[in-house]
Amino acid sequence: MAPVCTSTSTATSSAGLNVIALISGGKDSLYSILHCIKHGHRVVALANLHPPLPPATSPDEAGPEEQEDMDSFMYQTIGHGVIPLYETALGIPLYRAAITGGAVDTSRIYRNDDKNPNGQTQVHALGDVADETESLIPLLRRIKEAHPEANAVSAGAILSTYQRTRIENVAGRLGLVPLAWLWMYPILPPSEESRDSDGSSSATAEAGLLEDMAVCGCDARIIKVASGGLDAGFLWGNVASSSGDVRRRVVKAMKRFAAESLGGAVLGEGGEYETLAIDGPSFLWKQRISIEEKEECSGDGGVAYVKIKSAKCLPKETDSAGITPQQVRQPSLFDKSFEDLLNGIQSEKYEDIASGSGLTTGNGASDGIIESEVLKGKATWDISNITAPEAGVDAGTQMRGILVKLKELLKSAGAEVPLGHRTTDDIVFATVLLRSMKDFASMNNIYMQLFKRPNPPARVCVACGDSLPEGVEVMLSVVVDLGPRDLRHGLHVQSRSYWAPANIGPYSQAITIPSEPDTRVETCGGLVYIAGQIPLEPASMEIPCGLSGPGENWFENYTLHAVLSLQHLWRIGTATQVDWWLGGIAFLAGEDTTDVKARIAWDLWEKIHQRDVNEDDEDEPEFDAWDLKYGRQGALGGTKEVLHSLPNFEVVDGSSTTPPFLAVQVAELPRGSDVEWQGLGLRCQQVTLSEKVDEGRKSYSSATKDGNVFLTIEIDIVEPGTRLDEQLQHAVHDYCADMNMSQAVIYTAYPLRQGLWPGQIVPCKSVWGSRGRKLAAGIILHAQSRR
Repeated sequence: MAPVCTSTSTATSSAGLNVIALISGGKDSLYSILHCIKHGHRVVALANLHPPLPPATSPDEAGPEEQEDMDSFMYQTIGHGVIPLYETALGIPLYRAAITGGAVDTSRIYRNDDKNPNGQTQVHALGDVADETESLIPLLRRIKEAHPEANAVSAGAILSTYQRTRIENVAGRLGLVPLAWLWMYPILPPSEESRDSDGSSSATAEAGLLEDMAVCGCDARIIKVASGGLDAGFLWGNVASSSGDVRRRVVKAMKRFAAESLGGAVLGEGGEYETLAIDGPSFLWKQRISIEEKEECSGDGGVAYVKIKSAKCLPKETDSAGITPQQVRQPSLFDKSFEDLLNGIQSEKYEDIASGSGLTTGNGASDGIIESEVLKGKATWDISNITAPEAGVDAGTQMRGILVKLKELLKSAGAEVPLGHRTTDDIVFATVLLRSMKDFASMNNIYMQLFKRPNPPARVCVACGDSLPEGVEVMLSVVVDLGPRDLRHGLHVQSRSYWAPANIGPYSQAITIPSEPDTRVETCGGLVYIAGQIPLEPASMEIPCGLSGPGENWFENYTLHAVLSLQHLWRIGTATQVDWWLGGIAFLAGEDTTDVKARIAWDLWEKIHQRDVNEDDEDEPEFDAWDLKYGRQGALGGTKEVLHSLPNFEVVDGSSTTPPFLAVQVAELPRGSDVEWQGLGLRCQQVTLSEKVDEGRKSYSSATKDGNVFLTIEIDIVEPGTRLDEQLQHAVHDYCADMNMSQAVIYTAYPLRQGLWPGQIVPCKSVWGSRGRKLAAGIILHAQSRR
């Protein structure tokens, strides 16, 4: 196993959160509380929404029997009569409210962004019926009034984007940090504790979450089954029992019903069953819930459920005080393939790498002015190098001036687009270059005003230091999608989990657009713009092991960080169904050992793309209540979405198996990180790869059937005192003479003649290419045939 510091498996945030735990009585919401405590957070209140209670016919007469369950996509309501007992059982204050409204907004992503004429956000409503999601707002506000210290909210979402995005929407509006510890849990690596000596998982793969609950002494009873291979014989079975009998029966039943799609079904994510938690470890459960009287009932369509008639809290019969919060299992930090990658790279010796420090480069990528450029392709615009030094001397003021210019550029070019003028809502990727990371907050406060809708653009933000022209504190470049907005897909996970870093700010993990206008990604392929990924541990949102200085564990820390941030890129690419990378960029910060760091980054990139002929197909399905009701196609396609292999060698035509790579040295990265990975993904049926070596440059071409060509060009180091002008003129002419360019990016430390480069300029300290070769410049071009 790789030498990972202790903090990578048990790290907590620097300051514990005060959490409101949303509970339904089900296993997942109660188990999520254990993870809150494990990470040093304090649960200050429980919150529950229940079906509306029927009115009494008179003050002295009981009303009709209360509703046992209700049809809700957002909330579990079966067994809600037991919920009041959790206050005593857990010793935590409980607040409840009735569910009002219904599933008015049935879109996968909750869009509470429509404005009324007064500019205020409207509550989703159909006639007099509000969306049931809005029921959370007054309940959480009431809790915040009683517990003003509350600053986070936890939920048990596992695979349901429908549920997660609604809770994140509400959390954002109330200033609460969303926590979803179980998000993507079925496809995450098993915990270290559950592995056998050979590194394999001892738990049943499909029921790994239930196995982890069993280790903690949880007691979660099946209270409802809804066909799907399960019948009334499963009612009141404990899915977290130490014996595992019920889990084995559930797995067996699911295999008969849907042999190829077990991951979420075994956990009940498709509505196959629902549970009621009645006991758990003593550090949370002060008493257990005893069901004194119950009745098995049946409904339509094979539905069967347990009706609770009488229940109370009792002292715990078994002493589970020996179970501590640190014994709550959590997925390992690394997937097996990335753990092997880290082990392998840390066993290599890099002392003999020839230093490139003696190779001369320029002092900046500009003679003092970088002009804004607009490249207009068939599917996208590339608006680059917007600056506003005339607006003021600080980054925030300049960003405000940049936004004015950006909106004018979008408006002036709108007449050329069939769908009308584009707005900032059509931006799918942004590059923000700062002079110093100390200006990030002031820049970001203005930048975030651009995006009010769900799924803001993916983004990379780096500090270029004095490589920026004098007086320029911030520079912005954006990619604008020209297609219909409803054909885009966004991945914007704002909840803290074990999966990948939460994107709490105004940017998404990824935005996917069709590669051709007026086509669907699912049928014709698309481009996946992924945000820059730094090595944050997802659960704590801290950089593991910190950042050591030169000569002090720098190699161990840098390799750990480089692999972790690359895994983040991979997980996001897998979730968005990327087949192939059109290129990867490793941004490097710091002045020391850049040549070694660039070579290590290349080695990681090359090794992770090596084909494993012995690799088993371990595709995992994804279930979502929204998909099951509306018959749509997974997060980005497929009713039962399968997380396929990345890279997908089946779509590759060509001898090269390693996509283009650049390492770019800048002054600073977010959070003081030493490395940040960024990638552009491709969803396609086929991509043709080729390489070409010319005098002074090497190119990597990726071409798709629809006429899109993606080029990465490595420009060799030029003689001291020589400009890049001639090399760049040849490159643009040779590769794009017969093409319609829609994106052109150059990374270089050399000065460029004003007006020479037609696209985005990223001035940097140094650039490195394949096999760690130092370059004069790295170029990325996206062009389309003129047919």
